[in-house]
Amino acid sequence: MQQTSTIKDALKKTSQTEQTIVREHLVLQALTKISRYQAECALFEKKYSHSLSAMQQATPNQTENFSLEDDLLDWEYAQSALDWWKNCLREVKNVA
Repeated sequence: MQQTSTIKDALKKTSQTEQTIVREHLVLQALTKISRYQAECALFEKKYSHSLSAMQQATPNQTENFSLEDDLLDWEYAQSALDWWKNCLREVKNVA
């Protein structure tokens, strides 16, 4: 007859707690998102040879360039998401 293991049994065998597992998952998720958004921001920086803030200052009221407007919106979103995930990672690391 086969013995049924539970999550608690697995945690006990690996000397981990639910809190440790959840924290590790959140850290990995944050690192994955940070990597994704850093790469996206880097693509825009390479494409335009400037930082986001420099591009925003150089093209404050640019109209009729829909491709640039779309890129700036995507870039702003990626930068915002990057900042948000970095903040989440700091918070998760500081949780007791």
